[in-house]
Amino acid sequence: MDPNMTNLISLLAAPLAAGAAYGGVKAGLNGAKQSLVQIERIVNRLDEKVDKHGERLASVETETANLKERIAGVTRTKD
Repeated sequence: MDPNMTNLISLLAAPLAAGAAYGGVKAGLNGAKQSLVQIERIVNRLDEKVDKHGERLASVETETANLKERIAGVTRTKD
């Protein structure tokens, strides 16, 4: 191989390697970004489910308190 060609190839090796590394890092970051978006969607869905279950629990607790009051009222009138 011509010495000038060898010298040129050796000079291009570093920028080509840097470009390949940059491309790999960019692809990795894009993948991480997509993963974070998916995780955020999952967390938001779970948050909504927790809110719904919290509302149901509050409703059940209220109804339980009302039933306890009724039972206490019935037992007082029997005495």
